[in-house]
Amino acid sequence: MCGTIKDMNIIEHLYNIGLMLKRDRGLKLQRRLCQRVISVGNITLGGTGKTPLVIALAQEALRLGLRPCILTRGYRGKTKGPCHVCRGNGPILDVVEAGDEPVLMAMRLPQVEVIKGPDRYEAAQLSQGADIFILDDGFQHFGLYRDIDIVLVDCLRGFGNGRLFPVGPLREPIAQLTRANIIVTTRNDNIGNDNPGNNLITTLCNRAGVAYPSGITTAVYNAQHRPTSLRTTDGLDLPLSMIAGQRVFAFCGIGNPNAFRLTLQSTGADIAGMLTFPDHHRYNTSDLKKIFKKSSDAQWIITTEKDIIKIVKLAQDQPTGKLLCLLIDIDIDRGFYKRVF
Repeated sequence: MCGTIKDMNIIEHLYNIGLMLKRDRGLKLQRRLCQRVISVGNITLGGTGKTPLVIALAQEALRLGLRPCILTRGYRGKTKGPCHVCRGNGPILDVVEAGDEPVLMAMRLPQVEVIKGPDRYEAAQLSQGADIFILDDGFQHFGLYRDIDIVLVDCLRGFGNGRLFPVGPLREPIAQLTRANIIVTTRNDNIGNDNPGNNLITTLCNRAGVAYPSGITTAVYNAQHRPTSLRTTDGLDLPLSMIAGQRVFAFCGIGNPNAFRLTLQSTGADIAGMLTFPDHHRYNTSDLKKIFKKSSDAQWIITTEKDIIKIVKLAQDQPTGKLLCLLIDIDIDRGFYKRVF
């Protein structure tokens, strides 16, 4: 087990020392906003569904009459320093400038401020009247105080081998889950465990060979990723029935491609093949040629929202009539929103 520091190897020790120094420095210099801050993050590398949950939280805030603002790092966005990706009327930066996830959030939430920047406190100063902030990928961002820390755990991947990066997928030791106010488990229908709540976390810890965090009192909610519709490159929404029973070719460049495959499979589509790229991959014409060549026998080519926004311009010279993206929302117990808001 590596539930304690003594169980770590030398590489994990060095990583953990760096992490503790970062945490200590961040907490000493931590700043606080006047408005409430809700953080969404994870304890593992790769996709756990943070972006759909951030979108869902912003939508719920709007429903409650609040003015949310999303603060995001903007990974791989070339624009330096804090800047608006959306001022409340759709994206004003493209993927190259802002990164893929901020632009995706701005497209799904055109009426919501989205501000990117490595220093989330400085980014928040650009807000034009938000009364609540949603911090994207914030569990390891110690420089900004948050009122609620939400951590997502993907049951499909769990905690991997239970080791710290770079030996395993953990960004922090499992014991740090005790810092979370809320844990959201996703895709638990793939784990073969009918027990809700902390029992599920225990199962994932056992599978990873790590000790269950002692003294954890965190509220645990379950969520599922639900496909809602399809969208063309022109922005036209189509029903999921379009691909039911059809041969489709899938591709994606996300943190958890297997989760995308399973979600696509749940629509009834016949997945004839799938091509995966690294997370946040920047596509080029060679990639597209490979995709279209491998999908020549398929009736449809399906990708994610995060991927399609990066290839629309590149695909202008390609026959994009059969290229669609799958829209996915997150379903979560209503008690979750009551707890958060």
